[in-house]
Amino acid sequence: MSDTKKFGEICWSELLTNEPKKAQEFYGSLFGWQFQEHNFDGTAYTTVKAGDKDLGGLMQIPQDKKDKIPAHWLNYVHVEKVETAVAKAKSLGATVCVEPTPVSDFGRFAVIIDPTGAAIALWQTLKTCE
Repeated sequence: MSDTKKFGEICWSELLTNEPKKAQEFYGSLFGWQFQEHNFDGTAYTTVKAGDKDLGGLMQIPQDKKDKIPAHWLNYVHVEKVETAVAKAKSLGATVCVEPTPVSDFGRFAVIIDPTGAAIALWQTLKTCE
């Protein structure tokens, strides 16, 4: 995830799907995107790239959520401190879908549902991904 974005800017997009290989074939053919496989804390994760620029990520919907969550793209907004942003979002009427969670030593994220029902993720960078 980019740490060059300013706080409040979208810094990452992520596709959660039940068919990651099919998604890679589709987006690779459509846009020429390349994909790089990773393993973060036992979770398979694919970085989406256009040339040498990281655009986002792609991952399998967790098995326990497979029938509850449809395939979707999720945007991440860069925040200074994820806990502070979650608390403010809750005070403004949001509900928390995923509590602040570490991603290895790269950062922390949370997912909230805004008062209109739309999901968005919050990202706090702790270390630049290489």
